[in-house]
Amino acid sequence: MTSQPPALPLTKAAFDHPPTALGHQHLVIKRWAWLVVVVSLAAASAYVCASQPLSKSIGFILVNLVVFPLMLFATLLALRRTRRVADILRTYPWRAYPCEYPHRSTESPKVIMIRFANDYTPVLRFTPFSVHLAQKQNLHPDMIWFVGDPRYGGVVSPVGGHFPVRVVLESMDQTVPDSTPEDDSLAERAGLVRNGRVRTT
Repeated sequence: MTSQPPALPLTKAAFDHPPTALGHQHLVIKRWAWLVVVVSLAAASAYVCASQPLSKSIGFILVNLVVFPLMLFATLLALRRTRRVADILRTYPWRAYPCEYPHRSTESPKVIMIRFANDYTPVLRFTPFSVHLAQKQNLHPDMIWFVGDPRYGGVVSPVGGHFPVRVVLESMDQTVPDSTPEDDSLAERAGLVRNGRVRTT
């Protein structure tokens, strides 16, 4: 006998749902922890380079000058994106939709297909990092909680709202559903659209 999915929270915004707020807090903590790890590794590497003669460490220094700035940039960018996730969660309530996870090669970014309407089932890509969302404490892999605008993406979580992850449309070429001026205003307020341009990160 399969368990019934929990009811959607009766809140104006997803962020008011305690498991969601806690899930977002865990996301922020993980990204801060990763930043600490990257900075610590960079400092340790700099110490090792400084303690060796230049002739022995020049190759190591060059590798560090390429690798660590890229890692630091990616980590800071991911940490900054947690604010965008929070903005979306503070703007929209959770909605439940049927979904599926298309199989792809291991190198491809992970995606999810959400059936927002009978004639609109876009493919959305997890960002900034790929996530095996179907395996994340997910008792109902055929359903997804979504917050955002189906035209532009938003945030998804396994049923329960405990693991929020940013998603964007993989392709903007498909026909999108009709909208109202209120929908457009909410999308701007949530940061899904900025100055008429869709934000794909």
